[in-house]
Amino acid sequence: MRSPLEITNTNFKTAVSGYSKREVDEFLHELRHDYEDLYQKVVVLKEEKQRIQKELEQYTSTGEQLRKALTLAQKTADDIKQSAERQADLTMMQANVKSQQIVQKAEEKLQQITTLYRKFSSELSSYLQTYQNLLQRLDIDANKVTQIGWRPEGEPEE
Repeated sequence: MRSPLEITNTNFKTAVSGYSKREVDEFLHELRHDYEDLYQKVVVLKEEKQRIQKELEQYTSTGEQLRKALTLAQKTADDIKQSAERQADLTMMQANVKSQQIVQKAEEKLQQITTLYRKFSSELSSYLQTYQNLLQRLDIDANKVTQIGWRPEGEPEE
């Protein structure tokens, strides 16, 4: 692409039946101004293109960083969720073990109480049987005493 300065410095050979030099010079002058404007616009557009490309690279880089950050955040969230689930499972297992221990202790206490109850019941039955036997002997002895006619002193006869 020729620069505006090259257009200005371009010379043409003159011929006998050639174009009018003044008209050609005026045309070239107008053409140089139009071309100069276009040339400046192209330079500005190239600069704008470079600026936009740099911004695009920045946005692309920022987008990549955001994508990485989102990926990391998602992974972290997944890790936290998985850790919470493991912690919940562990807590549930500990609670189950604790409840089994409590139930086992309660069953052991119940067994002890049942054993003590049976022992107490057996001993009470034995005492009651002994007491009943004693009462029966007393009744028998009282009947024997009544049959022989013994009365306590001062008690009238019937």
